[in-house]
Amino acid sequence: MKLSFSRINWLLTIIPLYSVITCTSAQAQLIKPAADGTGTTVTQDGNQLNISGGTLSGNQVNLFHSFEQFGLSSDQIANFLTSPDIRNILGRVVGGEASVINGLIQITGGNSNLFLMNPAGIIFGPGARLNVPADFTATTATSIGFGGNYWFNAFGENDYQNLIGTPSQFAFDLSQPGNIINAGNLSVKSGQNLTLLGGSIINTGQLNAPGGTLMIAGVPGENLVRISQPGHLLSLEIEPITTGEQTLPIRPLDLPTLLTGTAAGLETGLTVNPAGTVQLTNSATTIPTQTGTVIVSGTLNTSNLAAGTTGGAVNILGNQIGGYDTHITGTLATLSATENLTLVESQLRTTGDLTLWARNTVQIRDSVANPFLAQAGGNLKIQGNQGVDILALNHPQTPFVSGGNLSLISNGNISGDAHFASGGNFSILNLAGKPGNFVSLYDPIIRAVGDVQFGNYTGVALKVEATGSIQGGNITITGGDISGSIPDDDPDFIALTTSRALILRAGLSSVTPINFPSSQGLPATNFQTPATPISLPAGSIQVGNINTSAVAVPINGGPITLSAIGTITTGDINSSAFIPGLSSGNGGDVTIRAGGDIQTGNINALSGSFDGGIVNVTSTGGSITTGFIQSLTYYADTGGRGSDVTLDADSGISTGTIESFATNNTGGLSIGGAVTLRTRSGNITTGDITTNNNNIQLNGPVSLRNNVSLN
Repeated sequence: MKLSFSRINWLLTIIPLYSVITCTSAQAQLIKPAADGTGTTVTQDGNQLNISGGTLSGNQVNLFHSFEQFGLSSDQIANFLTSPDIRNILGRVVGGEASVINGLIQITGGNSNLFLMNPAGIIFGPGARLNVPADFTATTATSIGFGGNYWFNAFGENDYQNLIGTPSQFAFDLSQPGNIINAGNLSVKSGQNLTLLGGSIINTGQLNAPGGTLMIAGVPGENLVRISQPGHLLSLEIEPITTGEQTLPIRPLDLPTLLTGTAAGLETGLTVNPAGTVQLTNSATTIPTQTGTVIVSGTLNTSNLAAGTTGGAVNILGNQIGGYDTHITGTLATLSATENLTLVESQLRTTGDLTLWARNTVQIRDSVANPFLAQAGGNLKIQGNQGVDILALNHPQTPFVSGGNLSLISNGNISGDAHFASGGNFSILNLAGKPGNFVSLYDPIIRAVGDVQFGNYTGVALKVEATGSIQGGNITITGGDISGSIPDDDPDFIALTTSRALILRAGLSSVTPINFPSSQGLPATNFQTPATPISLPAGSIQVGNINTSAVAVPINGGPITLSAIGTITTGDINSSAFIPGLSSGNGGDVTIRAGGDIQTGNINALSGSFDGGIVNVTSTGGSITTGFIQSLTYYADTGGRGSDVTLDADSGISTGTIESFATNNTGGLSIGGAVTLRTRSGNITTGDITTNNNNIQLNGPVSLRNNVSLN
């Protein structure tokens, strides 16, 4: 078969690919050799079907079989006979009926790889198992390529003499390729690879390749797949076939027809509804009908816990990828969707890097009963080019953890309702690598053994803690965390759950992740030395404007806590509670403490009718520079007062106007706050200071740009 290809820019190079499959089966089928001159013979010995004969390639290392039918009942064994010289066994099924395999496939006599090709579809039932010495590949391709434009075709004649070398290409000529379903327990030996390539892949069973690679790919019709393994990098490339659909004597059944026909009566974890849709039985999740879909629900494992060994890789590729109650374990894992990637109640654990990628949107959910877990010993990267949508706070143990860097990347909306812990740097980025904006409706907590970087943030109370620096854009807090996901023993529990709080702490000696589960069988996640830090002094904070102000009655402004061993730089700070003409709550307290210089814009902590917020700014080893500072209250009829303003610096203070007075509706005066400015060296330079509290302390050389007013 000769094919021409027009390459498109759709190349995925993966550092191992992880994949999952689901299966269904039907009535028992025979293994029947095809009468096409290939020479395959099947001899029955009790419940074992011995497969021999076939045709060898010209170099005697590839053995080819052809079957009219290929199926196994739960008590049957398909035994492929081989020899030490045979490297690959390739079998095709030409009868046009999907293979329903509910028994054991094995190889005896050598260490050959096994390729099984049936364009009509392949269903591994709950009793399906493997006992093969090397790699196993199941595919619904219409031909398998060997290079030099020589192909093992699923239909018609083949030039077996020239089919030499290693199979590395899979052509899907049909516009609607056949499906692969796995409900069985498919395992290969340590260090070997397990591959499923089909139009759509559904896994509800178990896939195991300890120390090897699990590759699952849902391939749209009329495409070519190339697989190569230079060194230990596994790459998969898909490009369209430009000659158009081949005229082939087969039209694979769609999924509902397959399940109610060929696989009727087989327990696959799938249900066909009266309307003709297919759902996962245990979650009522509807399976998309378009080709290129991969649905994983079950277990995929490439870990190798034997002493002195390493785990393998899991690679999953498709147009649409859905993971529902999926358990993935390995050294490396990549889930890559050309459209959307949806993960629900899934547990993903790697000792190395974990990558979740979608050209459109990555969506992640947990439930009260089942957590979502993404735990990477290396880097954790979540990228949805058009959006990242994470809402994983229902279960008390739903963290995102990395031993290396942790990144959320998108040019669209990034919604991060979850708890994140990074052993390196934590970054929210756009596709250009610049800081990206994010939102949270319920509860974001970020901890990093390194730097934290993000763009603008809008959402509920935010807590960020880092051993390195924190760099962000404008921050707007819209409410407290009412999700119930913060543990009671969190020291910031009250502030985060009862107010519009912002807490940023940089330069910590360590960060302690709270409510993170154990590794459950994997080595513990070890936090690594972070990569190159952002361009700030060590342990510093740099953000834009901060707004925790109250916008409704009778809500308080939110408290703001900024703490760093380095410098702190912000724009304007607004924690006020002021709604003209209406009774307002208290202004939020502003607490800023740094080891180096502090520079802010205006600080507004006033209240319309209750207490202004307390403003406390301390630099133990630098200077303080601010705009105006307001902690006053305008209408103190209800007993509100202006609050204290304290600035304490090591080497100078420069501020604008300071107002901490209180008035009432009749124009009378109430109690204002104390104003204290202290510096151990350098000068104190201020604008007007107005308070109706008799306590103003200016300790240091003082330069008043205007007046001090004690009312």
